Parts: sequence; structure tokens; C-alpha cells
Amino acid sequence: MPGATGELPEVVVKATTPAVEQLNVVADSTVGCGEGFQVIVEAQNKWGFTATGPIGSVALVLTNENKHSNLSEVELSEGVGRTEVKAPAAGLYRVEAQTADGLRAISDPIEVSDETDAPRLLWGDIHAHIRERRAQALISEADRLMGPATLEEAYRFAREVAGLHFCAITDHDVNLTDHEWEQTIEAANDFNEPGRFVAFPGYEWGYSAGFAMNFGHRNVIYRGRGGTPIFRCCEERTASSHGLHEALRDTVPIEDMLVIPHHTARGGGQTWQNWDYYDPDLERLCEVYSIWGSSEKMGEPYPINYLPSGGYFGTAEAAGHHLQDGLARGYHFGFVAGSESHDGRPSRSLIHGREFVQESKVLWPPGIAAVWADDLSRDGVFDALRGRRCYGTTGARIIVRFFLGDEPMGSEVTWPDPKAPRVIRAEVIGAAPIASCVIVKNNEDVFETSSGAQRLSLEHVDKAAVRPGDFYYLRVTQADGQMAWASPIFLV
Repeated sequence: MPGATGELPEVVVKATTPAVEQLNVVADSTVGCGEGFQVIVEAQNKWGFTATGPIGSVALVLTNENKHSNLSEVELSEGVGRTEVKAPAAGLYRVEAQTADGLRAISDPIEVSDETDAPRLLWGDIHAHIRERRAQALISEADRLMGPATLEEAYRFAREVAGLHFCAITDHDVNLTDHEWEQTIEAANDFNEPGRFVAFPGYEWGYSAGFAMNFGHRNVIYRGRGGTPIFRCCEERTASSHGLHEALRDTVPIEDMLVIPHHTARGGGQTWQNWDYYDPDLERLCEVYSIWGSSEKMGEPYPINYLPSGGYFGTAEAAGHHLQDGLARGYHFGFVAGSESHDGRPSRSLIHGREFVQESKVLWPPGIAAVWADDLSRDGVFDALRGRRCYGTTGARIIVRFFLGDEPMGSEVTWPDPKAPRVIRAEVIGAAPIASCVIVKNNEDVFETSSGAQRLSLEHVDKAAVRPGDFYYLRVTQADGQMAWASPIFLV
């Protein structure tokens, strides 16, 4: 990018500074009693990069409201240490890490349960990019040096540093060669390891420099058990979203693919979601949040408003293109979040374009997707995504359950008696006190509660007569500003 060369020395120094100023601790959110679960501790410099050099070990403590249990120390090799912890009796726990010189960090909540067949909460990022591809034409040479540059490095970062359960590297279709697409498929297959880590083949369709104008951006994610074609927005047949849908339907079974619109309300270059072109079978999910901000509705705490000097182009909220606008049309889709990392760090993006996240020219923190899955496998995660048993957060691993009666988030529910009241239930376990938990019905906030604690249960009875097209979803806000959005439940 023009002007990037002069910034290169300063950027590289920041990227390699070894001084440790903070720790980060990641652990599984739901675990069965007596099971082993992984804990990852990362030493970071003040910009959030993994610190390098000899760091030593950290002491781990398993905590809950009643007691503390000392665990073994973990050696931080190249800034990262991993260990397996055996889950104790049922309860709510966290893992705290501490260095000898007093640095401390604590994980998000860990729910230990004695239910053996309950769905598990898995975390992932299915919207992330790497730095080396020609498909990343907008990435400066300075940025190219600042993050994992290859598919293998990005997947390894997702699995071994960010502690994700599933991931897809979704580089842009434009200028992504056939050979590079084959490499993308191969890397996803190589890193896919049921029970440990799930990787999906995927790419991002849509661009803003003369191609696919007014049709938005979409991630195409494949289950990975059959056809995995790439259709580019610069090709005549698939230069529109409906052309893409048609080509996909002709080549891949519907149940083996997902098309996920993202930053739906992002203006600038007509990169918003055009709700005139929507495929209910393919587009079962939309991205509610990423580094661009939230596309739920106007008036968000995280508005899309990216206008830094040297940015790609001026961007702001585009009215009429939010997720609530699509829901108002009667469309049925669930919510996920993603990082849209462009520095090879799925779920943990630090930079975008030429700007540091923490140096005033700022986007929002990266998001993360959550699924309630039966098992950690491609089928388990993909079925949960297609079933809309998923939600998105602004990055915190907030545990969210949301039901209409006994039907979970994402369900389509037939209500036999339209005059019978409906019970909506939610349980939230946060990483900070719950400042607001809102039930949204037909895009209107109809019930709100809060808690000074990190755990909240709610029950709301809707006595209004059922109307065709009614839907409910949940919006959660922690006291620290972190948010989560549970997928809607639809009445049919």
C-alpha cells in the first residue's frame, strides 16, 4: 500500500518486542466431571503479541467461590505453555495463572457437569485470513511481516495459542489461484483431527473494487466430505450473490455448505448485505459481529464506523442492511461472530490494514463463534452451525443457553395453541457481572434483567397471542462491555 514503506521499521520492532507485560489464559468452557481439559497460558507484550525469549514458568490455580486448588506449573516455551487439567466435581471454576514477579491472569468460566450426554460448548472462528496470499492484495508489506503468514501457521495459532476448537481460513476469492485453493483445502484436511481440532475448507466471496457490487461479502464454508469448488465474484456466472447461490446448488449438496453474509451493515464500496438476494437454505447464518463492529441494529455499542486515514475506504453504518432488517422480512438465520482477522491470528486479530488496533486508528476487538455441539468433529460442529445452535460474542467466552420451552436457540417451533403463553428461558455465565440480558421479540426489546454477579438465569412468559413470523433472540452485555447474541428461535 502507498506509504507503508516508511512505517516498516517501527512496526517490525513492535511486533518482535519480547518484554512480557500481560498473560492470557484459555480453557474449555464446558467439561464433564473427571475429564481432562486443556489450559493454555500465553505471555504477551503490551501490544498483545506473543512474547518471545526465555520467560520461565507460571503457577496455575483452579478456583471457584469456595476453594483454591494448586495445579502444576507450566513452562512457557516461546511464550506459550499448555497443560491438561482433570476436571473436579460439578461446579463453576476458573484457572488463574501467576508469574514469579506478580503478573496474573484468569480464564473465562469453566462449567464442570456430571451430565455425560449433554452438548458441549465449542469455540471457533470461521472468518479469518492469512498474510501471504495475493488474495490479500490490500495488505501492506509491513503488515505481511506481523503475523502468521501461512495456512499452517494460522491453523497452529488457532489451535495451540488461541485455544479454538474449530476454524476456517477464508481468504478472498479474487486473485486466489486454483493452486492456492487446493492448498487451502489440503491444509484444512491436514489440521482436521476429530476430538482435538476441526478445520473447514472455506473462502470469502465478494470484493469492492469493481466486482460483486451491491451484493455484499459472504463466507462459503464446506463440511469437507465432498465437493469444494471455488466460485469467484470476478467470474461472469458468479458475479452476483444469486449467481453464486445457483452455482453452489448445482455442484454441492445443500447440507454440506454454508454461505454466511458478514458486516451486513458496512457501507463504503457497497459492501453491505442486499436483503433482496437471500437464500434461506444456504444462508442459515449471518455474522452479527467482527472487527468492523456489530450489524445487529442501528444504535449499537459497537457501531460500524471505520474512517482512519490510510484505511481501505471510508466506511460507516448503512441503514436498512442490519440483521434486524433481514429478520423483519421474515428470513430465518442464526447468529455467529468472527474475527475477520487479516494478520493470521484467528479470533485474536491485532492489526488490520496498516493500523494497530491499540493505537487510535482502531477497529473493534475481534469476535468469536460458539456452538452447542454433540461432539468435536466436522459433522458435529457443522450440524450445529446449520442447525443454528450457535451464537456470537465480542471475544469473551460467555456461556449462553437460550430456550423457548424446551427448544434451543435456532429452532423453528410450531405452537399448537396460538393463545397459550410461551416460556422463554436463558442462562448466562459471564466472564464479568451481567449488566444487561435482553429478550428481543420481533426486533423489540420486551424483557430485560441484570445481575451484579457473573451468573444469571431468567424466565419470561409471553402471554400475547402467537402471530405468524414471531421470533425471539437474546442479547447479553457484561459490565465490562463484552456482548453476546444468541441465535433467534422462530415460531412457524
